[in-house]
Amino acid sequence: MKHAEKLNLNIDVSDLNLHKCTPHKKYTKFQKYSKHLPGINLGSETKYVENEYLYIQQLPKSLLSIEVPKVFLLEILKPSSDNSLLPIHIDINKTCGINVYLEANNEVTKFYDWDTTTRTCSYVEEFCAEPGDVWLMNNKQPHSVDLVKDCQRRILTYSFVSTPYNVVLETINANNNYKKQ
Repeated sequence: MKHAEKLNLNIDVSDLNLHKCTPHKKYTKFQKYSKHLPGINLGSETKYVENEYLYIQQLPKSLLSIEVPKVFLLEILKPSSDNSLLPIHIDINKTCGINVYLEANNEVTKFYDWDTTTRTCSYVEEFCAEPGDVWLMNNKQPHSVDLVKDCQRRILTYSFVSTPYNVVLETINANNNYKKQ
């Protein structure tokens, strides 16, 4: 894939207490990528994770020497209708993220290219994460998520602010035991 990579990272989330995660930011507005597209504008929210160092220390030391990411819980509002989606967007203040899928229900993450002349998106690729999967995503690439009615989606996400996707991927791939076969 061009904009995401499944990783063979074992992240222990057994100590994660969802009730102790506190609000950080809510996202509810359309971005330019999806203003004229059909779909339901569902919101998402990030929350601070208690004891984030427990999760940070599980990343490769070589990656942490480049940047220590922030750790958040990402929750997407549970859709109440069919054909719901998190509209096409990029993540503000985040170059890329390592996502640990805590709750996933066959949602599909799709990536797009943005044409600045026509101001339209064209489909590039997609992936479907399962609970327990760990994926590295290029969050500066426009992407959307096709959601599943009445199903909660929760992700523990490592947010990199300054290190580009390709550098994080190269660093992880340099540690052969972290790359998914």
